[in-house]
Amino acid sequence: GFDPAQISDYYSRTATENIFDALYRYDYLARPAKVVPGVAQGMPVIADDFKTFIVKVKPGIYFADDPAFGGKKRELTAQDFVYTFKRIFDPKTKSPIYSDVEELKLRGMDTLRRDAEKPGASFNYDTDVEGLRALDRYTIQFKLQESQPRFVYRLTEASVLGAVAREVVEKYGDKIMEHPVGTGPF
Repeated sequence: GFDPAQISDYYSRTATENIFDALYRYDYLARPAKVVPGVAQGMPVIADDFKTFIVKVKPGIYFADDPAFGGKKRELTAQDFVYTFKRIFDPKTKSPIYSDVEELKLRGMDTLRRDAEKPGASFNYDTDVEGLRALDRYTIQFKLQESQPRFVYRLTEASVLGAVAREVVEKYGDKIMEHPVGTGPF
């Protein structure tokens, strides 16, 4: 399948890197190789001793056409990245990469997950979390519990953290693995 939050095999990850876009990517032709903006407008603004990262998403990037969007063009926004990260924390998704993303220590995400694990509870995607916020249409703020100077390198993982649209996930539900809709070239 091709849902970044649910896949764990090498071949699916290789394919999804061409379907979904991450905030950053590597410029492998640079010597030494370096991180450069993917769908981000520039490098992150880093504050609070590497505990706060603010990233702007480039305007004018669109998801591939899909019936989930009702025939309208759907622009990529900061909220899409917030939703993408939250899906990994949702126990219902059963994400095999949860432990990797949990290590990022996004403030408040562990509490949101624990609340969703309670009997009869469900994950609330609309809950505001201190560590993961869309400040406006194109600005994402990540707040970490611990200083992480290498955090930006984690934001290059398109096969894991490439943006997905909530409308697509909600439309296809359990069949999302069969309906990859991203902003990448394929």
